Amino acid sequence: MDHATEYSPDDSEQITSLPQDSARSGMYQVWMLAISLSILQIGFGLITPIFPFYIVELGVGATELGVLAASFALTRILLAGPLGRASDKVGRKPVLLIALFGFAISNLIYAFAETILVMILARALEGAISAGFYPAANAFVSDMTIPENRGTAMGYLSTGNMVGFVVGPSLGGFLAEFLGIRLPFVIAAFVTLGTLLLVYVLVKEPPRRVLAEDYDKYRVPVLKVFSRNKRSYSVLALSMFANMFSIGILEVAFMLDAVQRFEFTPLQIGIFFGVLGIITIIGNIVFGRASDRLGRKWLIVAGTLIGAMSLFMFMVATDSVGFYIAGAILGVAISMRGPTIQAMIADLTDQTAYGSVMGAFGAVSNAAYVVGPILGGMMYDSSGDSISSLALAGSVSVVVTLVSAIGLPDYMPRYSATEYFEDEPD
Repeated sequence: MDHATEYSPDDSEQITSLPQDSARSGMYQVWMLAISLSILQIGFGLITPIFPFYIVELGVGATELGVLAASFALTRILLAGPLGRASDKVGRKPVLLIALFGFAISNLIYAFAETILVMILARALEGAISAGFYPAANAFVSDMTIPENRGTAMGYLSTGNMVGFVVGPSLGGFLAEFLGIRLPFVIAAFVTLGTLLLVYVLVKEPPRRVLAEDYDKYRVPVLKVFSRNKRSYSVLALSMFANMFSIGILEVAFMLDAVQRFEFTPLQIGIFFGVLGIITIIGNIVFGRASDRLGRKWLIVAGTLIGAMSLFMFMVATDSVGFYIAGAILGVAISMRGPTIQAMIADLTDQTAYGSVMGAFGAVSNAAYVVGPILGGMMYDSSGDSISSLALAGSVSVVVTLVSAIGLPDYMPRYSATEYFEDEPD
């Protein structure tokens, strides 16, 4: 293969090695991105407690809510890979800025929607334009860190995300309670535009170890990356799928159950997400560092098992206290496996292909978020409650726990760019 003749040892060192001092100073940029992400997530989270009430106002059911949620993930599946590759080729920051602009426009459409079809189209547009944001953000962290501090950095990024996840739904529930269910969408749009300005000013493009014009020359094909560690990548994909499948079930079936069967108010739903988020914020920092020191595998296994336990606790909860306790345990599970999965993927993957790899994993995550909400909505309409769908999500997590314990090795080798081609014929 021609690629094999285009590398030299010097090229490999330049492409795959990030100096220790640069990696440490890059933590400042990670913090800036985390702060920006938290502000974005506040805008995104404002609308989370409102969707079930919006559905009731429009006179549609759980299946339609599931389609609404799934439309976001479906369009992200289509564009996560291309935008991940774009972040590798043209840079992380341009992709981040375009994604933020898409969030703002979509929220303005939500604010004035009068039919479920318009809301579904707005949600699909939001997913399509923002498909590159999270792969680009994770790739940014990979660019600016080294294996010794990458789990910590991923924890910071997840913490920034969860700060917004705490404040956004709580604030959204408060606003919806007293100001109506449409105003938060307008606020979310302007918060997102403010985040765009912050990213433009505060976040700097990571140093390019591969120039844009040389991208095709040095790019490692994503299938070649996966072929080096098929089992490890496959198990990580299953873990990510189980995580998002469960969240999709909760956001549709359980949220509708809380509103219609247990008569939760928007403010109570906001408090629920606040409890979940606070626990996750603390856990992201603690478990992110623990994964650097103790290893990745068993945190993923434990997090998946604890997540399954929390889903079964949601099934038997009958009041707000039970919901909040289950949410707190779910927060522990999310913080154990989320940053750790991302750090393990980064450990495995050469920097020149990381955006593409995270795009592929984003497609897996979004596929779970297509299946989970639609299936959860259909099961809710069929049974009248969320018990059966929660049981399904918990069972999936139990199976993935066993697969992770068996399939993930305690140590996984990391390959440099040249090693991907060393077995290729001339």
